[in-house]
Amino acid sequence: MRLIPGIAALIAAIVLTLAGSGLSAREYPSDDSGRDQVGIDIDEIRERGFIEIGVYQDFPPYSWRDDRGALVGVDVDLAGLIARELGVELRLVDLPADEDVDKDLRNYIWRGHYMGRRIVNVLMRVPYNRELDQRNELTALTGRYAQERLSIAYRRSEFPDEPPFPGSFRTRPVGVEDHRLADFYLTGLPGVLPNIKRRRALEDVVDLLREGEVVAVMGLRAQLEHHLKDDPDFAVESGPLPGLAIGTWPVGVATAFYTARMLSYEVDDILTAATADGRVEAIYRAHGLTWETPGR
Repeated sequence: MRLIPGIAALIAAIVLTLAGSGLSAREYPSDDSGRDQVGIDIDEIRERGFIEIGVYQDFPPYSWRDDRGALVGVDVDLAGLIARELGVELRLVDLPADEDVDKDLRNYIWRGHYMGRRIVNVLMRVPYNRELDQRNELTALTGRYAQERLSIAYRRSEFPDEPPFPGSFRTRPVGVEDHRLADFYLTGLPGVLPNIKRRRALEDVVDLLREGEVVAVMGLRAQLEHHLKDDPDFAVESGPLPGLAIGTWPVGVATAFYTARMLSYEVDDILTAATADGRVEAIYRAHGLTWETPGR
C-alpha cells in the first residue's frame, strides 16, 4: 500500500497508508474498463443482481490472496456483508494502489473508465478526513467501519517492565517500512534517525524483529497483529506518540457522489448497523485483530 507524511504530509502518508456472508464471491480482473459501471445506483444494482466491490491488492490482513489464489481478509468479509444485506451477488475486484488515495478515487470510482481502468461500485478501506472528502467532490466517503492506528510491536523480553515509546529508539534499533508514516515520524524525532532500519515490505521488517536485529517495529496496528499473530514472545502497544499530528484515523468506503447517492446511503446504513451490533468487530476478531470504533 502507500502512505502519508505535517498535516498535508501526514495525510498524504496515511493515504499512502466472506465469512458468514452466505454469498459466493466471484472475482474479476482489474484491467476491465468497466464503462457500464459509472453512474449505477442501487436500483440498477439490484435489477442486474450483483455489486462490484474493490479491495486493495496484497494488503494483509485486509485483502490478499491465499495459497489457493482466493481473495481473503477483513475487507473481503466486509464486502460479503454489504452484498448480503443488499441482497445481491458479490463480485470482488482486487485493485493496485496508486501513489495516493485521490488517484485511487479517480481511477476506481468515477473517471478510470476513460483510461481503461476498472470502475467499481464501492471501494473499501478508504481513509476518511475532511480535506480528502472536500478535494474529491465526485466521490462520497461514507460507511466508516473501523479506526486505523499507528502502533509499536516489540519483543517482551527486551522491555520487561514497560512497553517501548518513541524515545526508546534513541538508543535501541527500530524497524519501519520504507517511506511509510512510521518512517516519516521516527525520522523527524531527535536522535532516532541513526537507529532506524528500513525494508520495503512490513513482513520483512517483522523478520528483523524476529531475528533480533531490531527491538521493535512501528506500523499499522492491524498489520503488526497479523504478522505476529499467535506468537506470545511479542506484543503490540498503541500508546501515545508525541509530536504526531495524525496517528489514528477512521476508514470507510467510497462510492460515486452524484450518480450513486442511494447506494452510498444504503451502504452507510449497513456498515453503521454492523459496527453497532458487533458484526464488524467479530470479523476483526476472527482474523485475530483488535477493532476500534471509528471516529466521527
